[in-house]
Amino acid sequence: MKKATLISFLALIITLFAQGEIDWERRVISASGIGAPNPNAPNMAVKRAGAINAAKMYAIRDLMATVKGMYLSSEQTAENYMTTSDVVKTQVEGIARAFRMVGEPQYFEDGSVQVTVEMSIDGKLSDLMMKEETFGDTTPLVEPATYKLSDIVPDTPEVYTGLILDCTELELRPALSPKVYSQSGKEVYGSANVNKDFAVQQGMMGYLKNIDSAKANARVTGNPLIVKAASVKGTNKADIIISDSDASKIEAMASKQNFLRECRVIAIIK
Repeated sequence: MKKATLISFLALIITLFAQGEIDWERRVISASGIGAPNPNAPNMAVKRAGAINAAKMYAIRDLMATVKGMYLSSEQTAENYMTTSDVVKTQVEGIARAFRMVGEPQYFEDGSVQVTVEMSIDGKLSDLMMKEETFGDTTPLVEPATYKLSDIVPDTPEVYTGLILDCTELELRPALSPKVYSQSGKEVYGSANVNKDFAVQQGMMGYLKNIDSAKANARVTGNPLIVKAASVKGTNKADIIISDSDASKIEAMASKQNFLRECRVIAIIK
């Protein structure tokens, strides 16, 4: 697997691969495929249909290759996880085949066709990829895990509606299941702190480029606590380290409020 490149352009945070890309703001994986027409097809309509089908097959192949490069945690990639079980690999292929088309097919003079497809990181893919995670709360939610602005307006300034981690001076890389540690090594935030439905449906952590856009994001909006990250850790540089004092403050707030349980956490990447 070739090394991924993380780019940040305007408000976009995208991990680029040779075969496709992961948009961490929209939380989608996308890839393109080009299909050639069958020269023996009886007419142009049949040739185009065949070329489109071929393009979709190549796009699915590249979606799978891009999924494999995704960081699951600071120490594991999706490719590592998928090699542990043929069943997991087959399930990922099934999820990829339920792709969404992006825009219209592009037709070229030689009769070939290019299509772009995308699949969500959240939902079925996250559920599958986080099977080995231990969640602190696995109680199914009665309604979908969504952030409603009317539900998170704080009653007092001491009530926090989310957590923003300022990582703009660090080389943090997005992952499906990141963790936050204190400088003394205590885990402050991870799967053990959250409800599984929120993690699966909306991700353990959001990733944005600037604090202003994060403050306005439904995941944390209202009165988010903003903390400056001290460093990152792990082979994939996906885990965040904060000061012991900030860690203590977060733990104290989390014991009385639900913002960690509901994955109301956003990391700001430069």
